[in-house]
Amino acid sequence: MTKKTYNIIAICLCLVFAIVAFLSVTGFNWKNLKYSGDALTSDEVSHIPAGYYYLKTQSYFINPEHPPIIKDIAALPLLILDPFLPEITKEEMPEFHEPSFPYKDTVFPYEQETSNNQWYWGRLFLFNMKSNPDVITFWSRLSIITFNTIFLYLLYLSLSKLWGKKASLLGLFLITASQFSIAHVSLVTMDFMSSILQIIGIIWFAIYLKKYINKERTLKPFLSTILFLALALLTKFSSVIILPAVFLSGLIYIYVTQKSWKELERYLLKFICLTIAVFFIISIFYAFHVQNMDNDDMIIQLQKNYPKGFPEIGFNILKGIIKSNVVTKGLVEYVVGVFMVKSRVEGAFQNIYFLGEVHGSEGAGIWYFPVLYFTKLSLGLLLLIIFGSITAIWRFAAKKITFKEKIKNLVINPLSFSLFVFAFIYLAIALTSKFQIGLRHIMPVVIIIFLLTARIIDLYWNKKILVSLKTKHVFFACAFLMTLSTSLSFPDYLSFYNFFGGGAYGGYKIATDSNYDWGQDVKRLATWKEENDIGKIYTHIFTNVPLKYYLGEDQENYNLDSGVLPPSGSYIAVSALEYQNNVYREDLKDYQKYTRLKDNFVTRVGKTIFVFQVP
Repeated sequence: MTKKTYNIIAICLCLVFAIVAFLSVTGFNWKNLKYSGDALTSDEVSHIPAGYYYLKTQSYFINPEHPPIIKDIAALPLLILDPFLPEITKEEMPEFHEPSFPYKDTVFPYEQETSNNQWYWGRLFLFNMKSNPDVITFWSRLSIITFNTIFLYLLYLSLSKLWGKKASLLGLFLITASQFSIAHVSLVTMDFMSSILQIIGIIWFAIYLKKYINKERTLKPFLSTILFLALALLTKFSSVIILPAVFLSGLIYIYVTQKSWKELERYLLKFICLTIAVFFIISIFYAFHVQNMDNDDMIIQLQKNYPKGFPEIGFNILKGIIKSNVVTKGLVEYVVGVFMVKSRVEGAFQNIYFLGEVHGSEGAGIWYFPVLYFTKLSLGLLLLIIFGSITAIWRFAAKKITFKEKIKNLVINPLSFSLFVFAFIYLAIALTSKFQIGLRHIMPVVIIIFLLTARIIDLYWNKKILVSLKTKHVFFACAFLMTLSTSLSFPDYLSFYNFFGGGAYGGYKIATDSNYDWGQDVKRLATWKEENDIGKIYTHIFTNVPLKYYLGEDQENYNLDSGVLPPSGSYIAVSALEYQNNVYREDLKDYQKYTRLKDNFVTRVGKTIFVFQVP
């Protein structure tokens, strides 16, 4: 095929990917979005309003634990829609309590802004009487899907510069045909875009290394590396891992290929310049978001999040930088976000269900991510990855050269080596961390595995395996299984588990949270309630939306922890996350658990909500 044909196929893959993702979350009833598609997931209730808040106020007190760029992108269509923005008042409210829905008072206290009451701000912005949360969500998700698709095509174009069109197209297919990718590309969350931008940054760094060694012009790849690394760091704070990872891979690559201390010194100097440029771009971007922040309140924010045990001189330096100028002020705000993430990861403030147990800050153990990896990806994709891994190991072992030469051959392929080093470091940190709330947290590693698999398949495309069976035949068979699985999974990509994981109906028995239940079925519960003429309904659902907006005034929050059931005949809707957390809590008695209602099960709404009727 010609290069043009490859590009056309890549564009088609990206477009189909975007359309499927969009329809999976919006549904088809666009005239009545309140009952169409997926409801706002837990994190989106904060992210979408935060983005609009940044663009309108140029302040960054709300949701500072995530960088701004994805939230900004989600808010771009809102500048045209011009939804109502709650007024932020400095009037003192010492005994403030968040009001319940419907929100008649749209004034938001300044103290709540500076203390990052992001959930109230999100609910007030989205669900006040002057806003339409479903229209806002529709356009914000469309914006995110559009940009994610553009970046995905850029990944294909960038990758083709080193691996060629076919390997890049194969990698693109593995990404776009995966339920895991589709589930997260369509939401206003950080993981997919962050992963793609990190990998593009690594690709351009590898291009730079190759041109540097070959004494070719390096300005374009050097600037491209700076741009995409900066964008990656502006999507998610965990992306900061990419800097030491690419530095290490580059250092080893330069040493192995050049064996010159002078070249290592030059590399070190250039990488320092690259790092400074990356953080300068971050500072400039953040400057727009912090220009209206009060310095004293920002210092208080810094003080609250400055890690215990860090030297006081560091705090004083950052405090002084805040008062310096708006650009350095932006850099400090970025550092504050890093501190917040560090604190959360180390504290592991969570309550997660995994394989029949509920875990807190101690974490679910080292098997959490491996189990999810082998149950959340489709069987066709897993078979192809396993086949590719076996092929790579076999070919590596079969080469009739010394082990040292084999390792050298790996290192002198800058992209494969850089991807491997980054994935190894990222995975090592993830597996030893106690903070575990979803497979999405290792998405960069998962996508890198997709790409490395595609590379292996391409290298041995026409190699015979058995008789007339070739590598390409294995790929087409697995691709068919992947496509079939993805088609049959529509639209429940977030709750997808493969056959061994129990499927979309039984996957909640392995893990919940963003792996399965993120509050996406609330609209479907509202539809079921209306179609079945249900009056009073008690709910125990994992969500951050005010449920009365969808379920009406006869909705009431409920928790069986009390051991007291509602009146006979009442309906109780329980989401999978809350159900598992309740049933597997060791401190609860049998009469406090939802298993007491197992004989009174009525129906299942979507994949994640169980409805019971009190006997």
